[in-house]
Amino acid sequence: MSTPSTPEEIAHAVERMALAQALLLLLDYDGTMTPIVGRPELARPDDDLRDLLGRLSHRPNTWVEVVSGRTRESLEGWLGDLGVGLHAEHGFWSREQPDGVWRAHRELPTGWKAAVRPIFDDFVSRTPGSFIEEKSASLAWHYRQVDAPVGIIHADELHRELSALSSTGPFEVLLGDKVIEVRLAGVNKGVVVPELLRSHPDATVAAFGDDTTDADLFAALPEDGLTIHVGPLEGPGGLHIESPAQARRILRELL
Repeated sequence: MSTPSTPEEIAHAVERMALAQALLLLLDYDGTMTPIVGRPELARPDDDLRDLLGRLSHRPNTWVEVVSGRTRESLEGWLGDLGVGLHAEHGFWSREQPDGVWRAHRELPTGWKAAVRPIFDDFVSRTPGSFIEEKSASLAWHYRQVDAPVGIIHADELHRELSALSSTGPFEVLLGDKVIEVRLAGVNKGVVVPELLRSHPDATVAAFGDDTTDADLFAALPEDGLTIHVGPLEGPGGLHIESPAQARRILRELL
């Protein structure tokens, strides 16, 4: 379990963001802005979050970028009408403007899923309650709804099998919160940062995230960037806060 930052440390970070002449906010979605839920389709944003993101996007000299593992379709449907930048599938796809076109950060090879999908199918058949989520650049095996002993044992077995396979394939294995994801190698949330920094060279940068996929995002920030880890589990980040609710409260202090 992580140790939460002190109120004084959090207040100092809020003050830095509030007083910045220009502010670039990089926000993960699941587990950071919204609580983790059992199935991906249940994570639709509530009115409070949509209001918060919309108001932040209209704050003077403030740019809001949602950097998520979600699909383009989910982010577009849930947040596409707000004035925020969207980055889907851990940075594989980006849409900087509300009326912009989605673009990929690299070419999408074909056929790589054929080696992985049968393994996932086998584990779904052997693990009641688990399911597969397919995206254009990744496959994910979710086991949040699996009985704990079985889920842990099968997740460890699947991770070992996929790790051995990834040594010869163009993909890598990610361990998330009750999910194992296989994504194209070289695709991570950090790939979106250099271009955003070039667009906003004088901005103070603050990134919020909750799991290992956000470590790449944090690592790509400038040395003086603010990194905020959300949730009780150990993870990267200079500051540690307890929940998405606290993350929202911190961001509302900027309004």
